[in-house]
Amino acid sequence: MAQTFSLYQLLVPLFAVLMIAKAVSQFLRHRRTLRELFVLCTIWSGVSLVAVFPDLSMHWLSKLTGIKSGFYALIFFTLVVLVYGFLQLLIKMEDNERTLTELVRKIALTELSNKTAERREK
Repeated sequence: MAQTFSLYQLLVPLFAVLMIAKAVSQFLRHRRTLRELFVLCTIWSGVSLVAVFPDLSMHWLSKLTGIKSGFYALIFFTLVVLVYGFLQLLIKMEDNERTLTELVRKIALTELSNKTAERREK
């Protein structure tokens, strides 16, 4: 039995290869960490597999999650990944805010001590 491929089953893996090549290039220029490179390669490889083998991947995902429909399992899995990513971004943002607050306080105290020292000298 001959299997026919849709246009997206050819374009998505090509796009994924380009994205992986871009991630490798950024890693080599020290703009990405090894962890980020691994995550991006994993994500784009997964997207390619789902595009090339949709029936097999949906069946596997539905067995893994226990959800009978592969499409609903994909929606559930996507939501879990998005919520996890959102929470990671929120945590990172709060860390950045805390660091910025500490830095602003240190600068303000340094400027205050400099101004106080200048007044004492006069």
